[in-house]
Amino acid sequence: MKKLFFIVALTTASFAGFAQDKSAETKKLNFSVGVEAQLPIGDFADGYGFGIGGTVQADYRVADQIDLTLNAGYITFSGKTIDLGVISFKNDALGLIPVLAGAKYHFSDNIYASAQLGLSFASGSGSGSNFTYAPGIGFKFSKIDVLAKYTGISATGGSLNTVGVRAAYTF
Repeated sequence: MKKLFFIVALTTASFAGFAQDKSAETKKLNFSVGVEAQLPIGDFADGYGFGIGGTVQADYRVADQIDLTLNAGYITFSGKTIDLGVISFKNDALGLIPVLAGAKYHFSDNIYASAQLGLSFASGSGSGSNFTYAPGIGFKFSKIDVLAKYTGISATGGSLNTVGVRAAYTF
């Protein structure tokens, strides 16, 4: 886990070297800190409830309408009680650490499409990593960035799917 955070910090620091002193709308490198709310769907919703967390993201402008993105954070989902008739049990909360890279395509100054790929790490002991993808549509107004997205996480025996919103402050 320490290695993961070190890699994210090193990458973010590397991006910072390219930062220019311009407004958030015109500079090549932007950072954002956001709050995420996610709602499990499909089979994932049977065992887990609402998810909330925070993320940090770096956006690097590579062309007129295209940004490359690097995103990392922590999201926790509440466990639900599962009743099997004879017995019932409550799932523990599930913590996920997504680390994603991707791109944004800006249709206009305010509207963009986003696609990210990467890994999500469960925060429990002995947990591994799972392939994660997250397409979405976003709206940016001044320093506020709001993204509606679908997230799919490949897991043993199926997938964990959510729909969610990220609201972030860009600097």
